[in-house]
Amino acid sequence: MTTKRWTLCFLLLSAVTLTLFAGIMYVTDPLIRYGTESKLFSYYEYSELYSNPGIAKNYRYDTVLVGTSMIQNTDVQECNELLGCDMVRLPYPGGTSYNMKTILDICFASDNTVETVYWELDEHQLFGVHDAPRDPLPDYLYRSDHLQDLSYLLNLDIFFHYDLKNLRGTLQGIEQPVAREGETLTGDFSEKATLSSYNRPNKAETSASSEQYIADAKRNLESNIIPLVEANPDTEFVFFTVPFSILYWDREMQNGTFDAVMDGLEYALERLLEYENVRIYFYHDEWEIVTDLDNYKDYSHYGSWINSYMTRALANYQDRLTADNCESILNEMRDYIHSYDFDGIFAPAT
Repeated sequence: MTTKRWTLCFLLLSAVTLTLFAGIMYVTDPLIRYGTESKLFSYYEYSELYSNPGIAKNYRYDTVLVGTSMIQNTDVQECNELLGCDMVRLPYPGGTSYNMKTILDICFASDNTVETVYWELDEHQLFGVHDAPRDPLPDYLYRSDHLQDLSYLLNLDIFFHYDLKNLRGTLQGIEQPVAREGETLTGDFSEKATLSSYNRPNKAETSASSEQYIADAKRNLESNIIPLVEANPDTEFVFFTVPFSILYWDREMQNGTFDAVMDGLEYALERLLEYENVRIYFYHDEWEIVTDLDNYKDYSHYGSWINSYMTRALANYQDRLTADNCESILNEMRDYIHSYDFDGIFAPAT
């Protein structure tokens, strides 16, 4: 065989192999880039970074729940029943406001009419980086063009990590469809586990500047949050804070950042309350929950019953923050934290 004929045969074989591989990826579509679940699989491997874009683009819904790991134990079916909606849950553990805007942009560009966005808004999103995600995003899943299609269809990592795992789970008879609510948060939720996981910082000698926290909140608001609110006036944005444990606030007090955090939070909430299509609910000060460490696995993460509590509270319009009560509620929280006996948490039992 001549070199020319050998080269042509090699190129033809390569083209056929790549086409066949791409065809398999298109038909099985392990990350739902082109549609809903394939009937070939009963099991789907899930990862927020990789699975959320396909769910946001191709599933049918009228309501979106976004946030960090704080929403991972939210029961979507309970939300649908109590809030009267058809929801998808799109969490990004440790996510930034950039993460939330990126996935919501896909939701608003989909064929769905998004009536309501429930947005778990925490201090990490407000005071963290405004121009980057928590972890690098696989761009080929978050963008729609032919080049990105090729990056997906000819991706060996996706094939081995998702396609083959989907096939293995299906052959084993496991039923795990693509979840509208993602993964759940598990662990030992108890006072013992919570205290043992917490390393108390030493007391800071100086307090943080409120100016920096307000500036950070301003950047996150104006880069990622307010543009979505303004661009979608017919969508109601429901922001809510969550009940971190009392150890979370001990950390802020020990680090000398509590007052700066509260000033930055007040600035952000007051800015958001200026918009007619915004509602805000404040659950930072649910003290019966916050001070009971049996509700937690660490200083911030709580059990599913707390997510259920917040769903019921949202359904009943409980603890709504308004322009009239925002300042007083935040001042009450400041007073409570400043007067709390944090040292007593760590005092040996007598």
